Amino acid sequence: MAEGKNLYETVIVTSAKLGEEGNAALVERFKTLIAENGTVQSVDDWGKRRFAYPINKQTEGYYTLIHFESGPDFTAELDRRYQITDGIVRTLIVKRDPRHIVERKPQKPQRAEDEGVDVEAIAVEAVEAPAAPESAE
Repeated sequence: MAEGKNLYETVIVTSAKLGEEGNAALVERFKTLIAENGTVQSVDDWGKRRFAYPINKQTEGYYTLIHFESGPDFTAELDRRYQITDGIVRTLIVKRDPRHIVERKPQKPQRAEDEGVDVEAIAVEAVEAPAAPESAE
């Protein structure tokens, strides 16, 4: 991670009235804005979903999740742009904690023989171990 930059994620809910093409154009506009001020790590389009309750007399919208890295001052500008853009129903910007981000690396399977573990001895002990005495009430 670059010095002075933080990891963020933002969820954008756009109006269903825009349609798929309008939603894609709006999301692309914000991806470009984020890329100009940081780096876009991933974009996850969740598609059209029904709201739990009506928002501005609308019952469904398109959800998009964007993970990005930028300076802390950019999030205020991004939020301001969200608020003045037509077609945006709801947004959320959250700072991600880098300690909780797990990067998945491909791992080769380990065999017990490589570790020096005697699998047969463990299996015999498990079978031959006496059952724990049950308490009589």
